[in-house]
Amino acid sequence: MAREKTPAPKPSHWPIKVAAIGFFLAEIAVLRGAASPFRLPKDAIVLATLVITCAIAVWAASRRRTITLPTGRIAGIFAALPILQAISALWSASPLRALESAAFTAIWVVGLFWATTIGSDGRSKLAMVAASGVIVSAAVMMLQIGGVHVFRLAGESAKGRVSNTGLTGNPSDLAMAAVLLLPLILAGWEKPSRSWLRAAFALILAMATLLTRSLSGIAALVLLVFVWLYQQRSKRLWISATAILTALLILALATGLGSRITEVVYQIRTGKWYELFSARGDGWTAAAEMVRARPLTGVGAANYDHLYYPSRLSWFDRHGGVGKRGQLASHFSWAHSDPLQLTAELGVVGLIWLLFLAAVLVKQRERAGPALALGAAALTPLALLHYPTHLAVGLVPIALISAEVVASIGAVRTVEWRTGRMPAVAALSIVALVVSGWQIQRVAADVWKGSLESILEASRTAPLNIRTQRSAAVEASILGRIDRMPRNAPELWRTVGRARYMRSDYAGSETAFREAFKGWPHEDADFYLGLSLVAQGRRNEGIQHLARVCRTNPTLVRLIRDRDLRRSVEDVLEAYRAQ
Repeated sequence: MAREKTPAPKPSHWPIKVAAIGFFLAEIAVLRGAASPFRLPKDAIVLATLVITCAIAVWAASRRRTITLPTGRIAGIFAALPILQAISALWSASPLRALESAAFTAIWVVGLFWATTIGSDGRSKLAMVAASGVIVSAAVMMLQIGGVHVFRLAGESAKGRVSNTGLTGNPSDLAMAAVLLLPLILAGWEKPSRSWLRAAFALILAMATLLTRSLSGIAALVLLVFVWLYQQRSKRLWISATAILTALLILALATGLGSRITEVVYQIRTGKWYELFSARGDGWTAAAEMVRARPLTGVGAANYDHLYYPSRLSWFDRHGGVGKRGQLASHFSWAHSDPLQLTAELGVVGLIWLLFLAAVLVKQRERAGPALALGAAALTPLALLHYPTHLAVGLVPIALISAEVVASIGAVRTVEWRTGRMPAVAALSIVALVVSGWQIQRVAADVWKGSLESILEASRTAPLNIRTQRSAAVEASILGRIDRMPRNAPELWRTVGRARYMRSDYAGSETAFREAFKGWPHEDADFYLGLSLVAQGRRNEGIQHLARVCRTNPTLVRLIRDRDLRRSVEDVLEAYRAQ
């Protein structure tokens, strides 16, 4: 590579077409039988799409003998993040998680860099395609609100949250995807090409956000619309937008938003802040405890999930009291605040990285164009109250907006590519195949785990002989593969433990749950370890484990069937409350 060459050649259309297909599928892909039916398949689809897209783009560049690359300070900042995550593996409790996270981030960053080379029209097309997937998802959500139950989430009734869930994910995920795609759609508002389609998409995405009743999504939408109207400085547009939003708000109020607002007002008036923020305090306090324990280095990339439970216990040990969760699910995989989680995982270095990125963007705001202000308005409430940078449906629009900003700043160069073209194409093609195969394996493993969980769940009420036979088959299936799946081993040991417990092999279930807890200190492992100990006659030892996990979530007491045991655990919780 040598001297700079201008103007930039027109990019190949094939990478854009491949990316468009992947982005659309990511918004609607659902695997019902999987352990994670919404999020993992979307993540895998986009990761595979990005590496294949980049491989095709590099092949096209090799034929042109020129390649376009982003340069400058902001590109260097994005490239530094996966390096920091990889380095954090040196002190992480789970180095494999940190390295995996670094690999994922590297793929996203490379995809972002490719997106800077395809022009504003190319990024706009990708945003519109992704938005069409969200619109399909919103249509499914509206059908379910109307009583046509397209699908049901495991463990939830048709009258629960599933009634306003679409193919993109739960209501908060759907609202996040809809709002974060709006900046690129609104940024090109003045373009004459298909302006009516942009307007229609914007209206549908706004309506979908309101119908989800997601407070963080609605807050992001309101802030985004305000910033956009301020940019337009059109009195006529202000009047039109106000009228349209009023109509959409009336529709949303008629379909359940009114009751949600009434509930929020009541929570504010009565000081129920924990309920107002939907138990996010659990995630925040765990992250704060990680920051307190390791302020400089952090706990390591992607290790928040791994250390959530011990961090919550540490927080209670220092502050006393008992948790307030009202749901049986007790684990937080993400902190529900991406800046806080980044600081918990990468420490002061991660915080400095984030502040440096923000400072550069603020300094370049005049050159960045309207997408920066619109993107910041949409992202800020979601980043503070949700986890958009950890989900594919959030990262797709974030990457496109970031690429738009980098390209607007002008840090993109086209240079001659004289040597090493074929080796580079071959190497990247191999990487694309490896990463795609890796994602297929991840999805296949998730479907397999989901099928095992379904077998155990269906066997709970079966006769003893059938229950014993099925649980033994589940255990044999796992033990035959667990050595080849170190990343999933703790979770699989928990499934083995439940299978053994189901057929009354309590000593065996104790061993399995201890092995699971050693690899991942998870609430489920601790809870069922306590039950296994009690079943063996080691009551006091079992109560210690049960009370410890129920302290983080007292609702779990409902799962203890033995009345005397449940009362004993509740007595310990009362002692904790009195502290």
